[in-house]
Amino acid sequence: MEDPRTLTSYCGLYCRDCIPANRRLFALAAELESQLADLHFKEYAAFKAKREAVFGDYQAFLRVLQAIRGLECMTPCRTGGGKDTCTVRDCVQRRNLLGCWECAEYGSCELLGPLKRFHPNLEHHLELIRREGINGWSAKRKGHYPWH
Repeated sequence: MEDPRTLTSYCGLYCRDCIPANRRLFALAAELESQLADLHFKEYAAFKAKREAVFGDYQAFLRVLQAIRGLECMTPCRTGGGKDTCTVRDCVQRRNLLGCWECAEYGSCELLGPLKRFHPNLEHHLELIRREGINGWSAKRKGHYPWH
């Protein structure tokens, strides 16, 4: 069983809800990229583009596929993963806290501002963690992204 303490990031996001932590997505993307290369699909797409214009966009498709693969987060921030530089993680560690939910200023924190815009339930999650504890909050969390 996965440990909610390890999967709860310093900022209050839950790693398994995050696209960059979706192992299956990245395995499939890598497999697709490999299969396309093995099949010399670039040449096939060039041939197909003569009759179906959409195949002329094959190089753009490959760039997007490679960009998707570049999003992968191999391990949670609590175990040494995440972004190389994270001002939130640095702040939490400097203050000797488990996470932002332990900070009295998280509601007005400028460091969390950009995250709150992209993760609309972040403040709700921080309150949940504060109330339920790091081991008990995750089953009650709400959507991760604005489209959830």
